[in-house]
Amino acid sequence: MRILVTGSSGQLGSVTVNHLRNHGHEVTGIDLIAHPSTDLIIDITNPTAVEQVTRNMEAVIHTAAIHGKHYDLNYPREDFINVNIKGTLHLLNACVKNKITQFLYISTTSIYGNSMVNPGQAVWVDETLQEQPRDIYDITKQCAEQLCKDFFKKEGLQTSVYRVGRFLPENDNLKINHRVYRGLDERDGAEALRLALIQEFDQFEVFNISAGSPFQKEDLVLLKKAPQEIIKRYYPDADRIYQEKGWSFPESIDRVYIADKAKHILGYQPRYTFGFLLYHSE
Repeated sequence: MRILVTGSSGQLGSVTVNHLRNHGHEVTGIDLIAHPSTDLIIDITNPTAVEQVTRNMEAVIHTAAIHGKHYDLNYPREDFINVNIKGTLHLLNACVKNKITQFLYISTTSIYGNSMVNPGQAVWVDETLQEQPRDIYDITKQCAEQLCKDFFKKEGLQTSVYRVGRFLPENDNLKINHRVYRGLDERDGAEALRLALIQEFDQFEVFNISAGSPFQKEDLVLLKKAPQEIIKRYYPDADRIYQEKGWSFPESIDRVYIADKAKHILGYQPRYTFGFLLYHSE
């Protein structure tokens, strides 16, 4: 399949490009930043450039965005709107014009926003949780999701959304703590997208993509107050390994990302989970 990946110099985009190529796909990576996985320097806010680069493509995986970290750096709202909304619209229009059949949009679990705040217990974050954006980043990602939904219903374009968990550069202790409830390895993210390419959906679909967790709903109150007890219940070796590594358990877990829908529909099975990091760190 001929696939265009936007944001191909980014952490998820670059891994996705290489993963798809390793599975025999013909992939073109575009970004504003040079990288070994990026073939062309293209600005998605330029509709003419977008229309040209999408010619002869069969699918688009759209990872490019102005991210939450840019909000912390005081990027103006206009940048978020121009890239996250208008850039997405240019790509969607180009897909229709060039008769591209699939459009995979990479969104964020951050879109759930204030719905993930509960002082009494951790929040069960599946796709039924109401989105409550907190800032311009969340707002523009939500808007872009709705654009994808509109193109699915009105243009017949096979759009779908993938709300990915956290995969920021972190030290080993922070990484493994996040991986138990909200993290994602970009290699698992790339595999989820590869699996999504072979699907055809009867309705517009949104998926959470994370490493998953062992936790159950009955654990939510204790996860908020004493997560170490719950983690050790599911992973009896965790206490010993944490002590050997000089790691600290999270003091509180405020949310649990659920990727069961992707597992059921896409056949997604994350490999680089908390358990993988725990036992491969020894």
